[in-house]
Amino acid sequence: MANPLAVYQMAQPLILPVNEPLGLYGRQSSLFQFQNNTESRDYQIEEQRKILVLQYSWNNEVIFEYFEDFGESGTLGIGERVGVTRLLEDIQSGFIKAVYVFLVDRLFRDKLLENVIRFAKACYEKKIIIITSCYIYRVWIAEDYEKFIDDCKLAWKALDLQLNKRMLPMRVFASHLGKYDSRTLNIGYTVDRDKHSCTYKRYVPLPKHAEIVNEKIFLRLIDYGGDAFALMHELEQQEGVHFPWHDDPLFNNKIELLKVPGVGYRIGTYTTLLHILRNPVYIGTWKTDNKEYPGSHEAIVTRQTWDTVQYLLDRRQESIHPHPRNHRRDTLLKGLIMRPFPGCIVSVSPHNGEISLAWKDGENRMHPNRRDIITLATVETMFQDVFTRRVLLDDKCHQYAQAASSLYEAEAKDRVHIQETMNGLETRRRAILDDLENPKMRKKMSERTIEEKYQKVGEIEGEVARLNAVLNRPTKYIPLPDLISLIEQLRANWDSLPPAKIRDVALVFCNGILLTPRSNHIWSFEVQWELWQNDSGIIWLNVGDKYHWFDEDVATLKDLADRDAQLEEVLQALPKFSQTAISNMSLRECGRRIVPKGSHRLDAYMTREDMSIIEQYGIGIDQIAALRGAIKAREFNGNEY
Repeated sequence: MANPLAVYQMAQPLILPVNEPLGLYGRQSSLFQFQNNTESRDYQIEEQRKILVLQYSWNNEVIFEYFEDFGESGTLGIGERVGVTRLLEDIQSGFIKAVYVFLVDRLFRDKLLENVIRFAKACYEKKIIIITSCYIYRVWIAEDYEKFIDDCKLAWKALDLQLNKRMLPMRVFASHLGKYDSRTLNIGYTVDRDKHSCTYKRYVPLPKHAEIVNEKIFLRLIDYGGDAFALMHELEQQEGVHFPWHDDPLFNNKIELLKVPGVGYRIGTYTTLLHILRNPVYIGTWKTDNKEYPGSHEAIVTRQTWDTVQYLLDRRQESIHPHPRNHRRDTLLKGLIMRPFPGCIVSVSPHNGEISLAWKDGENRMHPNRRDIITLATVETMFQDVFTRRVLLDDKCHQYAQAASSLYEAEAKDRVHIQETMNGLETRRRAILDDLENPKMRKKMSERTIEEKYQKVGEIEGEVARLNAVLNRPTKYIPLPDLISLIEQLRANWDSLPPAKIRDVALVFCNGILLTPRSNHIWSFEVQWELWQNDSGIIWLNVGDKYHWFDEDVATLKDLADRDAQLEEVLQALPKFSQTAISNMSLRECGRRIVPKGSHRLDAYMTREDMSIIEQYGIGIDQIAALRGAIKAREFNGNEY
């Protein structure tokens, strides 16, 4: 018998809950698309909200955006994409009552429909309306529920046909023939796109760049005796660009150097420079799938120059690191220190007992030239203190452990399955390539068979790459009995476990430790917990390397000197610099000290920014003095440090 309630629901006119919270979801598959296909991005971000307000009369105040997945593939599932995961959680909690997305393929491109069914089930239970540009799904109605799943299935089939069965196989087939396969372009070359040319879809030298690559990079490195750092510094000092502009959209989309539109390109990092020097593409060798095809295209660099450069680089590398580095010591902080700002390189060195934070202070720099060192033991002690207080002594610790273990258990099971799948795919891929590389076997194959086999290799490589990206994400799963046991061991004796085990437990509860520069001598310390509010504090550095004198700072200093400004005005006008630093710089720039050096007092080594930060945290200067061992300053003035 038909469900009378379902009949009643279908007979109802469509009434949209325009005053209830709606989730506006958007996604593009890759960072390249997000940066270059701005029409799609702008449409999903801006125009869809207008459609909801103007066409559907939705209350603009209750439209909530879920745009975290721009640059993510739709093949990634729930738990792998932030935006769709957060949207599902808000649907399950009852907060979101409707969803708007341009097309269902923005939500999912799921081969096995596991994520689609999970999402549709939640929408069914909460009676969610899903609005797209071509259909409105009342998911609690059977017909619409099935149509949503069918449309998601079609979205996967469209992707599978276009990408896995057409684009990727043909790309692999072309790549093994030495033809361009949409990879990143190497400076010095462009792609011949003339269909009537014998070098169609192959690398051809771009003369205005090829000459620079040969003379200004390879031959110049030989002049420096293989010292790539010296070559890097020469390139840093060069004004303008290293290579002139090439007006070609494909070239500019695929080149990974720093671009100055209409002007040219700069080599952005030391790593990029080394990649150029080590890349055999410049002697005409094409590489794909760990295979090399010499003589595939015209060389830019002679074999003799190439061999000389490789010899000099290898010899210099051996002289810098003649013995293997000592990696025997370990620390519980490895993998926990977060990057404080873009471009900062964080290195945790247990052997040296330090955390290094390095960065570049200018656009033309190719290698970090500024560095601060934080003592590793300091951060370890601070983390141990808050970790002990938050986790090991918390009465609800076992409840938290159970919740965390359950949260990551499903992910761990998926990882085992993914690894087994990858192993099987890799075995199949290797077997196909063995047949193709066997002259006797290949001779028996028709051209069509060879092409089909390369297509199959392309399908497998695409799937392996996708699965590998998921597998490489760090996991926080520890089986609950093991996790409880580790916690009890830590409670009994912190030193009973090696740093790696303590780190495993910490990662279950902790998202990371953020060290952020606050002033010349002070870094803030913040532990970001998964389950609790963050813990924070500050770290005092006796030596700072963040702030340097720029032209505008020197101009301010000279103006203060001309006006014979008083001490307090000088310190307020230059808050990033200490009294001692200002005194020394004024002697160099103005020929006299506009403020006394005050080297016998601690506060003369502190900046006004330092003073402001320690006041925020309620720390007295006497505590900083104790850290510096500066109590002897009382001998000069009993009231000052």
